[in-house]
Amino acid sequence: MIAGLVLAGGESRRMGSDKALILIQGKPAFLYFAELLTPYCETVYVSCRTAQQLTLGDDPTIVGLFDRPAHAGRGPMSGILSYLSHSADNHSADNQTSENPSTVPPDGLLVLGCDYRNMTEEVLSILVAVGQSQNRICCYRNHLTQFIEPLVAYYPTETLKKLPAFAKENTSLRAFVQSNNPCILPTD
Repeated sequence: MIAGLVLAGGESRRMGSDKALILIQGKPAFLYFAELLTPYCETVYVSCRTAQQLTLGDDPTIVGLFDRPAHAGRGPMSGILSYLSHSADNHSADNQTSENPSTVPPDGLLVLGCDYRNMTEEVLSILVAVGQSQNRICCYRNHLTQFIEPLVAYYPTETLKKLPAFAKENTSLRAFVQSNNPCILPTD
C-alpha cells in the first residue's frame, strides 16, 4: 500500500498565476495529477498553501492537505514534511483509540509536482515498480538538464523518516534524494 502526494502549493512567482489551476484535459492541474496517481495509491493527498482555493471534488480517496506553518519556506519539502506530520498524527491517534488500528502507515509515497504536464500512467507505473522492488527512492533524470527530478519520485517510508532531521540543516529535496542512494531512471 502506498500513498500519493501532489505538490500543488508552489507560489508560481515566475508564472504569475497559480500553476495548480491551469487546465489539463479540462481539469485543474492539481486534480488531473491527483487522479493520475489514484490507480497506484490508496489515498492521494493534494498539498497546498492555506491561501489557495482548491476544490477537490467528490472522490473520497483524494484528500486536501494544507502545508503546516512549521514547515513553511522549504519549497517542495514543505509539502512532504506536512504529509509526514499529518501521517504521524493520524497513526498516533489510531493507535490510541484501538488495539487494532484501522489504518496502517503506507509502505511508500509517490510524489508528483503539478507542473509535469506530459506525465503518463506508464511512467508512474515504472517508477512505482522499480522503487518498490529496490526499496529505495526512485526518480527520473531529466535528459536535458541531467538533474534528477525529486518531484516525480517514489519514496519508501523508511527513507522518508530521515527527511525531518535532514531538513533541519538543508532544504534541498534533490540533495536529500542524492544522499540516499536513489535508483535513477533515464527519461527521453
